[in-house]
Amino acid sequence: MLDPLDKALILVADDNPVNLDVLASALSGQGHEVLVAADGEMVLEQVRYETPDLILLDAVMPNVDGFEACKRLKADRATRDIPVIFTTALTDTAHKIQALRLGAVDYVVKPFEQEEVLLRVDTHLSIRRMTRALRVQNAELERQIRERSVMETRQAGLTRELAQRTEELHQAKEQLEAELSERKRAEEARAALSAQIIEVQARRLQELSTPLIPITDWLVVMPLIGVLDDARAERALETALRGATERRVEVVIFDVTGVPRVDAGVAQTLLRAANALRLVGARAVISGIRYEVAKTLAALELDTQEVATCDTLQNGIARALGERRAARVSRRGAPRNRAAP
Repeated sequence: MLDPLDKALILVADDNPVNLDVLASALSGQGHEVLVAADGEMVLEQVRYETPDLILLDAVMPNVDGFEACKRLKADRATRDIPVIFTTALTDTAHKIQALRLGAVDYVVKPFEQEEVLLRVDTHLSIRRMTRALRVQNAELERQIRERSVMETRQAGLTRELAQRTEELHQAKEQLEAELSERKRAEEARAALSAQIIEVQARRLQELSTPLIPITDWLVVMPLIGVLDDARAERALETALRGATERRVEVVIFDVTGVPRVDAGVAQTLLRAANALRLVGARAVISGIRYEVAKTLAALELDTQEVATCDTLQNGIARALGERRAARVSRRGAPRNRAAP
């Protein structure tokens, strides 16, 4: 149970009633007060009457979507300091970067783990509480400085004491300027670090992405992009096997056009994936075989007789479609020749 001082007012926005109910129940169970909204317009309307401590915002909603709602919240002086966490099924890097640039503090991908969401909520509520406490301390410091100034003005007749107080104020000013200068440098360093983190995360998310893209109900493509180490190759193998089994596909095309190099371990994993796919009734095609990759495979002297290879993805798809048509014609048998009239 939270301490009463730790309880917060949280606004949850989602056009899915099930998601609203799950999040509201979880947050209420932690002792928080919860407001709900079904679209961006309701979010903007809610904050006019009551300011939440944090907003869980779905990106895709009717009328005003989450991105536009976040943009308007950050443009308003009264609401721009409210931390916003996006909870959305949009997993591509572009949307995540868009959310962070609009001012969101975090981005949780659906389907999410309830414990993860609660931990992130607690983290950002703690940051908000510390920020508020810092503002209160700064306000108190400013008040004390004003009171001291008033007191020194009243004692203007005491020259000696006035000189001493003036010197004290001068030293305090220098110290404050030094602290402000240090804080400015820290803010600039943090901004630079945040930009680097966003860039690294974007690049890493792109490299770790190994989706299965359906071309037909029996043919899927797995584009592999970036550095392909042993761990990523193993994940690609698992994804391909799971997708081939669940979707009952016949052909999986591993497209390595975006892979800068392929070492022995990765090549062996790709061939192992081809063998594993045969066990579940599917075939593997490796497309995007450039000169460097072909040279590596040849130098490794790996057995590639059981794996079809193509220089481009287009040729790989065309080959799979052609082989499928040829197989159908073969099963039906050659058409009979008509008798001459």
